[in-house]
Amino acid sequence: VGPFAAMFFLVAAIPTFLWVVERGRSRRLKGGFRSYLGIGFRRVRATFKDLRHYRDLAILLVSVFFAMAGIYIIISFTFIYGAQVIQWDEQVRIIMFVTVQLTAAAGALGFGFLQDRMGARTIYLATLMLWIVAVTLIFATPWLGQVLPLEAQHVFLMVGSVAGLCLGSTQSAGRALVGVLAPRPRAAEFFGFWGLASKMAAILGLMGLGLLQVLVGLHVSILFCSLLFALALVVALGLDEARGRRVAEERECPRRVNLL
Repeated sequence: VGPFAAMFFLVAAIPTFLWVVERGRSRRLKGGFRSYLGIGFRRVRATFKDLRHYRDLAILLVSVFFAMAGIYIIISFTFIYGAQVIQWDEQVRIIMFVTVQLTAAAGALGFGFLQDRMGARTIYLATLMLWIVAVTLIFATPWLGQVLPLEAQHVFLMVGSVAGLCLGSTQSAGRALVGVLAPRPRAAEFFGFWGLASKMAAILGLMGLGLLQVLVGLHVSILFCSLLFALALVVALGLDEARGRRVAEERECPRRVNLL
């Protein structure tokens, strides 16, 4: 698997090596690493202060924080949950791996098509609701296996397909909203905050689920994901895409901050 994954990275990197040109000019600062580190902190602080002018973008970043915490849990614990709680066979595990990749791709493409017609906010909210349903069904899988004429592992396989539909679409809708709500000259700054929120979410999500697993076991603690997606949904309800777009357009020529 390692060399196969490495080949994907190599092929995907070739266009960057061949055609991407660095058009800026680098400047060497006195003080070396500490100077660059200081600039980094000052830039983050300045962007964070300016975030108060972008109410809807701030709301989105808080929502993304909770949503990505839940997604990181799903990515990291799906196969552990399948082994410990569902006790699936190796064949079903392999099928789940393939199915999730295919449904994630289909979800990203399908919801992306709808996003162009219904708006990124609508699709983002819809995927969060779908996540809540999917995680609740994951929790109920052992009982559904007793009610339905299917083994629990096959029910889990179907529920995993529903989760797969959300996997790519939630992230793509969130990224699209950042692009809509951020002024174009400062898009990189605010996309950096989107990445920061996602990385912090991974810490919260994985540590939170790990602690709950120690206290109540993995089966019950998976409901923590439903809570995270519900929080993301409640926060995102306060997001006004039209208002945020208008503010971003009005502030497309912000004051220049010289941090060097």
